[in-house]
Amino acid sequence: MLRTINNNAKTIDKFLKNYFKKQGHSQLLTPMKYGVLFGGKKIRSTIIFNMSELFNLRKKDVINICGAVECIHSYSLIHDDLPCMDNDNLRRGKPASHIKFGESTAILSGNSLLTIAFEMITEKNYGIKLNKKILILNRLAEYVGHTGIAGGQFLDLSYEKKKVSISKVIEMQKKKTGKLFEFCCLAPAIISGANNKTIKEMRLIGQELGLLFQITDDLLDIKGNKKDTGKQVKKDKKRGKSTIVDLLGYNKTLEFTFKLKKMIIKRLRKYKKKDDKLIRTINFIIDRSF
Repeated sequence: MLRTINNNAKTIDKFLKNYFKKQGHSQLLTPMKYGVLFGGKKIRSTIIFNMSELFNLRKKDVINICGAVECIHSYSLIHDDLPCMDNDNLRRGKPASHIKFGESTAILSGNSLLTIAFEMITEKNYGIKLNKKILILNRLAEYVGHTGIAGGQFLDLSYEKKKVSISKVIEMQKKKTGKLFEFCCLAPAIISGANNKTIKEMRLIGQELGLLFQITDDLLDIKGNKKDTGKQVKKDKKRGKSTIVDLLGYNKTLEFTFKLKKMIIKRLRKYKKKDDKLIRTINFIIDRSF
């Protein structure tokens, strides 16, 4: 499975490199490429590829979506690492963008990755129907902004060193992490012309996948190491982060994680053999925490 994920990451890196080559000259391109290329497993793109197979799509049908998602994810990491946010100095096994280039450049390169994501989807050579592009863009804007990633990050910072209910923590994590996973599941369904029932189902699967990923990330912060994660560990407790692990404890969180995994797989079973690759990706996500 790791080989497949690494191959997918190389495919997306190649697409992004070629896309950046077509951009006009800008001194921000170097920090932009530093933030999105050469690191990270690009799990979200693998999920998009897995989902595209459920809907009989080709890689070229979703490659721009993958590129956009990775740019947005990297933008969020660049900003999360800033001293005014989570104040992390290491990301993907290398100095965080603000350490490498300075805070102002990190902010501007993150902003530029966010906006170029929308450019990738609207590109005239990306051959999906205009009405589908508009719907995808609308959902992406919703999921990235104040009701999605940005709003989730705001809550994450607001909840530090406070007693917060598990329902509020789950809602925060569904925004901060889950919304982009939701988009990864939703976009291929939209491109395929899936019906409203299937669209709704993909949204639920995406939300649960995002929550699963975030929980295993929180578990890794406790039991993982810097070499494997590519970032500092054991920092959530120091910062007083509100996490499910903090509320339930390590063992009960593991139980919660496996129940969540079972729920996701149950939703996928209707697709029969087409769901095999996605289930292997889900297992890979969970296995990171051991």
